[in-house]
Formats: sequence, C-alpha cells, structure tokens
Amino acid sequence: MRLRHALTSFFCLPCLFTSPARVTAAEAPVPAPASAAQPSAVIKPALRVLRDECVGCHKPGKAKGGLLLTTHEKMMKGGDNGVTLVPGRAADSLLYQLVLKDGDPHMPPKKDLTAAQIASLKSWIDSGAGWDASVFDEAPDVRPVKLTAMPASYQPVLALGLSPDAKTLAVARANSILLVDLGKAERPVIGRLEGHAEPVNALAWSRDGRWLVSGGFQKVVVWDMSTRQQARAMTENLIGTITAVVVDAAGKTLFAADGETGGAGFLRRFDLASGKLLTTWKAHDDNVLSLRLSADGKLLLSGGADKMARIWDTGDGALKAFYEGHTNHVLSVAFNKDATRIATAGADREVKVWDVASREQDVSLGDKKIVFSGVDWTADGVSLAVITDKGTASVHTDLKKHVGEQRSETSKEKRLTAVGEALTSVVITPDSKWVFAGSFEGRVHAWEVSSGKASEIKL
Repeated sequence: MRLRHALTSFFCLPCLFTSPARVTAAEAPVPAPASAAQPSAVIKPALRVLRDECVGCHKPGKAKGGLLLTTHEKMMKGGDNGVTLVPGRAADSLLYQLVLKDGDPHMPPKKDLTAAQIASLKSWIDSGAGWDASVFDEAPDVRPVKLTAMPASYQPVLALGLSPDAKTLAVARANSILLVDLGKAERPVIGRLEGHAEPVNALAWSRDGRWLVSGGFQKVVVWDMSTRQQARAMTENLIGTITAVVVDAAGKTLFAADGETGGAGFLRRFDLASGKLLTTWKAHDDNVLSLRLSADGKLLLSGGADKMARIWDTGDGALKAFYEGHTNHVLSVAFNKDATRIATAGADREVKVWDVASREQDVSLGDKKIVFSGVDWTADGVSLAVITDKGTASVHTDLKKHVGEQRSETSKEKRLTAVGEALTSVVITPDSKWVFAGSFEGRVHAWEVSSGKASEIKL
C-alpha cells in the first residue's frame, strides 16, 4: 500500500513460534466446537480484540509462525510450536499470558492492551473460547491516529480522473487535486482543489461531469465542478485510507473502499446528495485497491490485496462472482464495454482478462518480469491501456482467448516509450489516441498512442 502515515501496530505473537510452547497438543484437551450457550456478550468483545489486534499478522497469506486466527478451527490448531489457547483455562493459555503487563516477552511488543481488552480475553477463554464468525465481517471501530506533517518533498501522483467529455484531467498530487485542460496543446493547469490534509489516493467523476469525488485518509470529499468548491465531506466511521471511489450511473450513489493498513477491505455506500452512509460490507480479506463500475451501472468490480477480484450487485451489495488466479495483490481492475470481460493487473507481474460469465481466464499478458500497476479500458472496449512500476506502458487491442500457454498471439500490442519512473495510475481517452499516467515521483506523462512518443504535463 502507498501510505505515508503509520497506523497503530497490529498485535502479533511471534514468541508463540520462536520459543518453546508451554502447552503441547498432547497435553491440551481436545477442543470442542464453540458453545451456543456461551453468551455473545462474552464472545464478541474478545473476538473483536483478536480481529483488531491480531488478525493483521495471522490471516491467510500472512500467517506468522503458522498461526491463523480467522476461524475457530485454525485458532485451536495453533501455530508451528503447538497449541496457543486452552478453552476453560486462560491462565494456561499463551495467548492470554503474553498480553499481561509482566508477559515475557510482552505482547504486543510496542503497546499495552487496555484492562478491558485483557479482561475480555480472560473471560472468553475461561468460559470456553466460543466463536462468532460474524464479528470478522464487521468494520472495526475508528482508532485515533496521530498524523505528522506531510513532508513538502512528498508529491506522488496516486490517482487520475478523466472527465466524461475527456476535456479535463484531474490529478491527485500529494494532498491536492490539480485540474488540467486537455483541450489546449500546452495542457495548462487551470484549477486546484484543496480539502485533504493527507495524500489523495482516489478520484472519480460522475457521468454528467457535475461532481468529482476524492478519497484520502478517513475522508471522502464531493466537489461541485461548476464552482470548484466542496459540496460535502464524509468522515464519520471511516477507519483508514480511502483507496478507491466510484459514482453510480445515475449520479445518486457513491461507493468508497475503506480499510486499515493490512486489515480487511470494506465497501461503503453513500448517498451522494446528502453524504449519508447507507451501507457497509466486508468485500475482501485485505485492503481493496481498485474499484470500477460497469457501463450500465449494475455491477461493481473490486480488486484487493487478498489476490482476489470480485463483482458485486450495486443495488443490494450481493456478491455476484469472484475471480481467483493471481498470486499477489490485485492492484487495478477494469470492465470492458458490456461487462462481459474484466481485466485485472497484479503485483504477480501479470495482467489477466477474464470471461465474466464463465469466470475463465481468456487472456494473460506479461512476461512475469514487471509488476503491472494499472489498467484502463476504453468505453468502446477496443483498447486496454496497461502500465507498470518500471515506467513502461502499452496499449492492447484485438484481445483473443489464449490457447494453452500462448501469450504473444493473444493481442495486438502497441508499446509506448518508457519513462523510467514507477507509474501508479492510468487513463486512456475514449478515442484511444492518448494515454496519461501518473508517477510516484510526482509527474504526469502523456503518450500519443499512434507514435508511442511520451511527453510530460507540467504541473
């Protein structure tokens, strides 16, 4: 994740795996299923401590010491050095022993749990260590975060937004939003929007061009583009960095991806006119990194750090399909014109194009040498723009379903001049003539697709 601030550390139990276990599997009683008789008033507070303080380091894909705390079965299995919890016996459970003030070593290493958190763990273990999986689908409470001043030298371009008429490019550079006039040859900056204290990570226009939405740390701002003023800001209940935003086809609802660093990814649905939070649901087991809306506005596509892409119904938030095949973060996603295909760009150095209905992978792009950091599909579905963290970019057309392991014949590729900077975000104009990409070094590059030549927009 491209985050500047340091969030509160996640609770980790490394000593459970580096020092001898105090209770072996042979000594511990056989764990029984969670008791329905154990009151939720005991179970839920304790599981929230695990969720908020432990799971960040003990979840699929990041199971430190072999310990998973996302299911009752995995928790009771323990880690590499054996059992960590004995139901009915908190005093004999490492998970409890090490959070005490005199724990040796003390866990978490750089903070103390509150007396209430410790007491909830003890009561829960002593009463049988019951389980309620619904706790792990809740958004955690907002944690106080102390932010330091952002260094003046930190000026990354983390998001781009092309207006519906393709005449204005919104550029999220550090904590400002610059408006670039694409209708003039020199592409001048014609406006600046100020409303975030932290870097802006996400941008999205409404389809009528009236609104521009920006997302940053614990904040979503809706801008009235007729006046270039803030119309409203949403901050309530936001737990982390807003990493992606989209506005629905009718211009009435906006969706925002929210989550603590390393934590689960949640989707927030807001009423655009009032800013009221309508619904929240857990979308990914790790941060949501990209969102896209289908042309008809009925489907919402998300990609996450849990290596998954998912499609949601925008009406009720129901999961419609999931796409599993990447071996690292899904950094960017895109729909084709009629939502029959999606493209996913991964930190596993591969772009995959999927058939939405069958969930089969049609096309695979890349040579496994470069991380693909962004994709954007033209509204007519003709051109797919792709960027990498090494400063290379390309446009793919005539995408064909691959046969076997063939890659070179799955599309026509137009390679664009490399710029030698880590590229973070990309848009392609509807006529496929221009590609724009932002870089972590704070620049915006423009490519004329026909010649492949690059130029820089002066910000």
